[in-house]
Amino acid sequence: MLKIKFIGTGSAKASLKRNFTSLLIQTSNENILMDCGEGISKALLQQNIDMNFIDIIIISHLHSDHFAGLAGLLTNFKLLGRIKPVRIITHKSNLPFIKNFLFSSFIIPERMNYEIEFEDFDYEKDIILTDDLKFLTKQNSHLSKYQIHQENYNLSLASPSFLFTYANKNIIFTSDIGSVDNLLLFSEPVDILICEITHIYMAELVEVLQKLKPSETYLIHIPDEKEKEILDFLSTHDSEFGNTFLTYDGFEISVP
Repeated sequence: MLKIKFIGTGSAKASLKRNFTSLLIQTSNENILMDCGEGISKALLQQNIDMNFIDIIIISHLHSDHFAGLAGLLTNFKLLGRIKPVRIITHKSNLPFIKNFLFSSFIIPERMNYEIEFEDFDYEKDIILTDDLKFLTKQNSHLSKYQIHQENYNLSLASPSFLFTYANKNIIFTSDIGSVDNLLLFSEPVDILICEITHIYMAELVEVLQKLKPSETYLIHIPDEKEKEILDFLSTHDSEFGNTFLTYDGFEISVP
């Protein structure tokens, strides 16, 4: 059984109602945190999750609402007496920045009680997380608008969408995307779609769901000001959306 707990479901705009988007993916032997924006340590405490419970941290991209809580989380691991290693996984072009960010935040490996194992990935290559869970990624267009600044600021423009495979189930986690076309990056059949809704419109999503035909769709990265519009749209287009859910912090799903 795979379990996914939505630690945060908010957009990059700070909210009193929702934490920044983050998922806790639990398998039989590993606990994987997908993204860790500002305030992740507090968000985990709010949901009664032991921070030392986490084995792997995946960073999708370098917008602050997806990684800025990493140094604080690793510091809390130390303060809580952690001794088991933690794996940090991100795209290969993000890894130098992540390391420098942590070292500049005084996360010094020699001073930690536990080992930090850094691991990178490239697009369209399988990454094995556990015996029964793996993922591959494809680049989406979320960060394309920064290309004109890339050389001046030495930016990493890695912005992957993820295809997780568990047993015979395919789970797409869009991360942040640039357009609705990014929902069609993968050719594999989709069982579960975890889709951000900040950067696309509900009317666009209807058309894509008719093509992908996922069994279940879970909406994340939800701006407070857009929530009523989303709920109204879902209620008036129920027959077109099928099993589509607006998530909230603490929402959980199980994948048999």
